[in-house]
Amino acid sequence: MKREERQRLIDDGYHVIRRRVPAVVEVNLWEYLDSIDEDSGVLVLSDLLTWSDEGLAIIKKA
Repeated sequence: MKREERQRLIDDGYHVIRRRVPAVVEVNLWEYLDSIDEDSGVLVLSDLLTWSDEGLAIIKKA
């Protein structure tokens, strides 16, 4: 996923990637993140803007 794609998802109203699928968080984002398990496969889109395309490619293969 390129940086432009990540930004487009944010612009379209998505907050996270959950198990490789964009999702909208209906509650407070921080409360949601506190309530999930670290191994849930959830990535915050705004955080992903700081990641390199190469870094995301490694995660995509996992």
